[in-house]
Amino acid sequence: MKSYKQTFFFFSVTLFILWGCSGSKTVETGSFMQRYEKGSQLYDDEKYYKAIDHFTFVVYNAPGSDIADDAQFKLAKSHYYLKEYLVAIDEFQRLLLRWPASDLAEEADFMIGECYFELSPIYQRDQTYTYYAIQQYQDFIDTSPHSKFRKQAEERIQTCRLKLAKKVFDAGELYMILREWKAAIITFEEIINEYYDTPLYQPTLLNMAECYKKIGDVEKLSEIYHEIDKSKLNSSQDRLRYNSLMNIPD
Repeated sequence: MKSYKQTFFFFSVTLFILWGCSGSKTVETGSFMQRYEKGSQLYDDEKYYKAIDHFTFVVYNAPGSDIADDAQFKLAKSHYYLKEYLVAIDEFQRLLLRWPASDLAEEADFMIGECYFELSPIYQRDQTYTYYAIQQYQDFIDTSPHSKFRKQAEERIQTCRLKLAKKVFDAGELYMILREWKAAIITFEEIINEYYDTPLYQPTLLNMAECYKKIGDVEKLSEIYHEIDKSKLNSSQDRLRYNSLMNIPD
């Protein structure tokens, strides 16, 4: 009798647990759809802090659902719009890791570059994030060469490269102010070698020519002078400097 009661007890407990799990699963299935819809509404209303809570619920409670990748993408985008760029990077990377075949994977990959781009400071400061942005955009182009985001990625790369070139250019001009002509030349050579595709290329040649004139290296002065395209000099002052290098009348 005791054995029968024990068996019945365990059977009842098992049924209760199974019923409870089944019931909670039904509630969960309905609730994650509601949470996604609520989160999407808040997202559309630009209430990103509140939307994050709903998208997080969906991602962690229904990772195998059809809307999980959408929730993950909007979760990442919410952090992006809140300017929480490092968190957004983690969330976009999580989408790529967990749902690599998602239709949103390509844009998520591009958005990682956008996050680094936003983290990139003014050119006078440390440019670590600028380098990260360039690398991410380049990797994106290599991975998705036919993407609709390719042109924007290429433009971002050029913007970042110009920022890096400006930092070097300013350093070179500082050496010129200090009359450290050889140090200035070495600094400007970085622009010639690395940032030749930026608008600072011609002004850099002009500065180098002036430095060679100051140290009396006529051969190098002549060589650099003939590489300068006067039409691409940015200001009338630069054009006057160009003419004065070889004492050409205005």
